[in-house]
Amino acid sequence: MAIAHPCTLLGAARALLQPAADAQGQHLQAQAACLLGNYERAHRLWEALAHGGDREALARLAELAQRGAPVFSGPRYPR
Repeated sequence: MAIAHPCTLLGAARALLQPAADAQGQHLQAQAACLLGNYERAHRLWEALAHGGDREALARLAELAQRGAPVFSGPRYPR
């Protein structure tokens, strides 16, 4: 089953809950994560795609960096 493009917040939430079977599904999940403000998850998804040679994912990572999206990129410390 193909993931529908996340146009609304409800659509974005639904896209995040469905498993992504291919690169297109991962892109849609990353876009949905951005729409919901989950930049860390979007970064992880696009980073994995970029490591596989996906140029669109690399461009999306650059956009996140240019926008100054709050992406956590360090070890988490216990509270």
